[in-house]
Amino acid sequence: MSDDVSIRMSDEASKAPPAMLFSPKPDQKGPKTIAILLILGAAMMGLTSYGDIQLSFSEDLTQEELDALLTNVCDNNEYNITDEEYQSYHDEVRDSNSYSIRGWSVMVGAALIFSGGIALFRLDSTGPKLALLGSAIAGIGGVYANVEIYSISQDMLPESLILANKILGYLCGFCMVICGSLAALPLFNASARMALDQKLILITEEE
Repeated sequence: MSDDVSIRMSDEASKAPPAMLFSPKPDQKGPKTIAILLILGAAMMGLTSYGDIQLSFSEDLTQEELDALLTNVCDNNEYNITDEEYQSYHDEVRDSNSYSIRGWSVMVGAALIFSGGIALFRLDSTGPKLALLGSAIAGIGGVYANVEIYSISQDMLPESLILANKILGYLCGFCMVICGSLAALPLFNASARMALDQKLILITEEE
């Protein structure tokens, strides 16, 4: 009887799936895909911030810039804003340092995200942390500056441009939340986390 029980138990044990089937395996593809997205996003952020930095040093907008900014507004709305009125608005925003705060905070954030993306592509665990820091800096500085710009625009611009500034502020915050969420994924996903610093882990195991 005991022999039958032992045979039966050994048969059941042999049929049980090995634990290795259920343990997470290192996933290098996921972190590298996220790294590419972070690098591309950082490049776009850098281009956007460069425009704000230029505006922070620009005392007078050129006629071409004014035409590009105001043509659609004047054509599609009953309220026409003059070049002088928009120039006054630009001066007020520049003097409040809103262009500088938004431009430099997003530029610094973009540099950190770009560096973090490269490190993450190399499966270095410092990459997501750098990208998270960059997202936080760009998000805080960008949202703060956009709130200031929106406040100034309420007193000096027509409704369509006020709405545009409001939407821009929401987009800035939303993009930084998405960027931060992407950067955090490799730190919370078990398979991706195992792939980070894998060479260091192998050396430690050999020792």
